[in-house]
Formats: sequence, C-alpha cells, structure tokens
Amino acid sequence: MTAPSDHGLSKRGWSNVEAIMPKIKGAVEQRKISNNTNIDLSTAENWLIRPELIEICKEAIIQNIEARHLSYPRGFSGDPDLLAAYAHIFNTYFNPHIPVLPSHLVTAPGAASCIDALLYNICEAGDGILLPGPYWNGFDFSMRVRSAVNPVVVPLLSLSDNFTEKLISALEKTRAEAECPIKALMVTNPHNPLGVSYPSEILEMCLQFCKKYSIHFISDEVYALSVFESSDLPMPKPFVSALSLDLDRIGADKSRVHVVWSTSKDFGQSGFRMGCTVTQFNEEMAVGLALAANTQISALSTIFVTSLLTSPKLTSLVALNRERLRAAYTTLTNFLKRYDIPYLPCNAGLYVFARLAHHAVTWEDEAEMVEKLKDAGLLVSAGRAYHVPESEKGWMRIGFSVEQADLVEAIRRMESVVG
Repeated sequence: MTAPSDHGLSKRGWSNVEAIMPKIKGAVEQRKISNNTNIDLSTAENWLIRPELIEICKEAIIQNIEARHLSYPRGFSGDPDLLAAYAHIFNTYFNPHIPVLPSHLVTAPGAASCIDALLYNICEAGDGILLPGPYWNGFDFSMRVRSAVNPVVVPLLSLSDNFTEKLISALEKTRAEAECPIKALMVTNPHNPLGVSYPSEILEMCLQFCKKYSIHFISDEVYALSVFESSDLPMPKPFVSALSLDLDRIGADKSRVHVVWSTSKDFGQSGFRMGCTVTQFNEEMAVGLALAANTQISALSTIFVTSLLTSPKLTSLVALNRERLRAAYTTLTNFLKRYDIPYLPCNAGLYVFARLAHHAVTWEDEAEMVEKLKDAGLLVSAGRAYHVPESEKGWMRIGFSVEQADLVEAIRRMESVVG
C-alpha cells in the first residue's frame, strides 16, 4: 500500500482516491473509449427532447450573448435574470405553499454541487446524512469527496417500505444506532431508482422526525417534471414537493428545510451543469451556499437555461417530454412483460427497476447477469449498488430515456441474454 506522500497528495485527497477510485474505475475506463459501441442504460440521462433543446439553445446564444457575458457573472446567489426564471418555474410547477422569491434561491453547477454545498454548510467532517435505501449510488461518492460526510443507509425490509410508516421506524432505529452524528435526512422525490413519488403524509412524518432531532431535511426533486402517465399505475400517488407543504401546520423547523432541483434530468442537459437550491427561511444558509458556488457557473449555461425557463415553448416542451417518457416506458415494459421479468411499475423518472436476474440467490449471481449484458453490449446498473435490501437480489435499474433506435437495439441485446 502506497502512502499519500508518495504521490504528493494530502491525506484527505489520498483518502478519496483510495476509497472511491476502485469502485468507479470500470465506468471511468468506459468513458475513455472513443468508439464505444455499448448502449448505456445505466446512466440516467434524458435524450428524448434533445432536438428541441438544441434549437432553443442555438437561438438563445445567438440572440442573447453580449460582451458582459465574458466577465464574471452578475449577482451573488446567481444571475438575477436566472434566479427570476427559476422562481417562475417553482411557482408554476411545484405548487409552493409560500411563493418562491429569487432571494430564496442559490444556483450551483448541478444538483450534486447544490447538495455538496448544503452538506458543507450543515455538517462537520465525519458527520452523517440519513439516506433511505435504495438510493442513487452516486451519493456514496459525491458526499465524501469534498464535504467528507458519511452517507448512512437506512435499511428497509422491502422496497415498498420507503413509502409507508415503516420508513419512520427505520429512521429512528438507524439514527439511534449510527456511529456518527446525524445532521440531516435526504430523500429523492420522485424516487431514484424506484420511479414513484412519496405520499404527502410520509413527507410530513419525515419533517416531524427532523424537527424532533433538530436535523435538516433535504428534498432532492430533480425528477419533479419527469412524471408521466403510466398504464401500470392508473391512480398513482401525485408528486408533492416539499415546497407545497404547510410547514407551520406540520410543526416543521422551516429553517432546516431545503429543496434541490436541476434542469439536468427534466430537460435532458446534464452537460450544462446547472442546479438550484431553495431555502426559504434561512438567510445565513443561503449566504453559505452562495459562497461555495457563486462564480462557478458558465455564462453560456446561464444564457441557455434562462432562455429555456422563460421560453413560450416551455409548457409544450414539458408536455412533449412526458409523452415521450410514457412511450419509452411502455416500449421497455412491454418487453419485460413478454418475458415475465418482474419490474416495479412506475410513473416518474428515466428508468425502470427490474429483476433481470430473477433467479439470483447471491450478489454474485446478480453481478454475473450485469456482466452478461455488458458482453452483449448493454450497460445497466446493479441493484446492489443502490443498497437494496439483502433479500432483494437480482434487481437492476434500466434507463429508457434514450433515442428510439437505441432503445429498440438495447431491447434486442437484452433479449439475446434473457430470452
């Protein structure tokens, strides 16, 4: 084992390299291949409205770029026009109980950066954040790299327990047994990787739990506008933003409630790196967030996102995205039904959680199926990476928000392995 000094790294820098790089080495190598013929259904990226987005983007840059955009950005928490555009989106689509003002908002280069800034300001190094499992495996890395925060898995006996009162008892147990101070609870709503929304009554219980222990509640709502009609769920639980809850009635600590949203997922532009945190009742927190990211957003990203969020085409674009998500979901699930592959019906997000290795007895069985699919030229994410319950081996997250031709070919490759 080499030492940090052998590489000129600090102890904290070497700790990241030593702990994280072995886990992501395979994915990193895949990205280096210029002629990669694999179809990637493991990454949650939305390709379904990119032709329309490219048109808006080109027009926005041509019409709006000025000499001032070559300077450092305006504003402290974000460009004033951008903040006004974000506030409009929250007030239009998130049904806030208290109208969202630009002064409630802080921008950052992506939702992950928003969360990192929150954790840096909420936690000391070594503190913990409660994350009900399963959850997006990227949190395992992103929380540790700069903020040095420990993701603390809240284990549940079944996947559906996330959306029942059993979640609260699991939170209590995990907090009591945690080996580090717990400073926050974070949920992703709509859920990643399960693709459904939290019932409002469970969100309220989560907020009361946070108030009980004086910890923060972070609601990651990056899939808020990616809710679509699903024939599998004719009467789904509607998406309810934390912003829409009456925090006074619930008895929540308003200063410790924060919502994160980004255009990366709902508008298929993860490469533009643009996210926003809403913290309506904590001015000091907003200042801390702004200090972490106030000059890190590209002017080109600001121009495009501002134009997009204020575009007269926005309403129709949201509707078009939802329709294409519905169609792609139907295409994938029709295949799963044809081969009797168990999956969790969903109506949100860019993926389906399916038990492709439905005969798996061990984690090795699950990993073997992932490798067989990779050998066939198809990348999916193993359920184990998302911290599924020990009894739920064989699940995988399969993205469907790719171009139609790629989805059809991906299904053909999947069929060659499981058919």
